Amino acid sequence: MKYLILCEGMNEVCIINLLLKYNKLKFKTDDLISLTPFNARQLSNPTIKSNLRVYNRSVVVLRIGDTQRDKFLIPKDLNDIVSKDRIFKFCTLPELEILIIINEGLYKQFQKSKESPKTFAKRNIIFNNRRYDQSRDFLEEYYGGKRINMLIQNLIDYKHLKKHKKDELYIADLLK
Repeated sequence: MKYLILCEGMNEVCIINLLLKYNKLKFKTDDLISLTPFNARQLSNPTIKSNLRVYNRSVVVLRIGDTQRDKFLIPKDLNDIVSKDRIFKFCTLPELEILIIINEGLYKQFQKSKESPKTFAKRNIIFNNRRYDQSRDFLEEYYGGKRINMLIQNLIDYKHLKKHKKDELYIADLLK
């Protein structure tokens, strides 16, 4: 069985790709539909629908993002491929930047700030003489290579810091 990974934004895609690249997840790139996570929230994307039809077998859907309130719609023509009991939500509430804030030891300062994680990170995070800019390049430089284990630790720490709804899982739950 293959996985379909739907990420709310490009930063979530970047984090999942880093975890795949360094073999840190319970599954490998070969286990993914089209060998990649998608930047999409729904199955209505024509590329995703086409790839699912080509595969034409049951899949596990992993939805990753900070907002999980929207109802996940399964198009009728995909009912034999996607079933409700194989759809899982992985939350990064309030925003993915919280991982970097945790890593920099700024979580308590962030909580007092009343700012969004994105705004706080842009104002307070500098790595290699570069201010956080919400880009894939920044995340790859920040967490890539020898720093991948920091990402693993930040995902685990996040799971211990944040409480989600019962039906919302953590990216740390996907780690080996």
